[in-house]
Amino acid sequence: METKSQTNTATRDRIIAAATDQFLAHGFEQTTTRDIAKALNITQPALYHYFGDKETLFVEVIKVVGQQVADEMLAILAQPYPQPVDQLVDMTKVIVNRHPRDVFTLIHGSFDVLSPDSKQTLGMVFGRCYVGPIARFFDQEAMQLRQHVDAKMASAFYMTSLAPLFSDFHALTDARDLTTRVQNLLDLILYGVAHR
Repeated sequence: METKSQTNTATRDRIIAAATDQFLAHGFEQTTTRDIAKALNITQPALYHYFGDKETLFVEVIKVVGQQVADEMLAILAQPYPQPVDQLVDMTKVIVNRHPRDVFTLIHGSFDVLSPDSKQTLGMVFGRCYVGPIARFFDQEAMQLRQHVDAKMASAFYMTSLAPLFSDFHALTDARDLTTRVQNLLDLILYGVAHR
């Protein structure tokens, strides 16, 4: 027999799962608590029993998803790769497969309407769970960064450059498979568009 605590935890997890689908697909401002409650077949007051407001729920979703992404990217970093770029391709695929929309825009695009505390929390999640693992990739000895570029700068630039992977409208090539699309973008990011 389930205890009240187990039921509460299960309901909370269901809310986070439904909210994850909505927020990742539509963003913070385009998602309503009504959408989330409807997806769960519960009332909005029931949803507010677990999460006091939409902002609190959004922050929790980003924390949960961010940790999942970080865990998967760190597992990839722990594996040996003959070509370091292939490791970054796989790490990038984790981000794209988890996020139907550009993660940078999803998080930072919500900053205009969020409280300072929520912005700070999301900034820390973005830094720890997204920029951090990518920075660890760029910090590897096999990656020869230019003299004035450090791993954190490279990682931040990389994360803000992923937008073409999240829609066909901004696709760089006609390639349909994700690996090829990531490889094409990586080539441009790492090696530029012109000869020096």
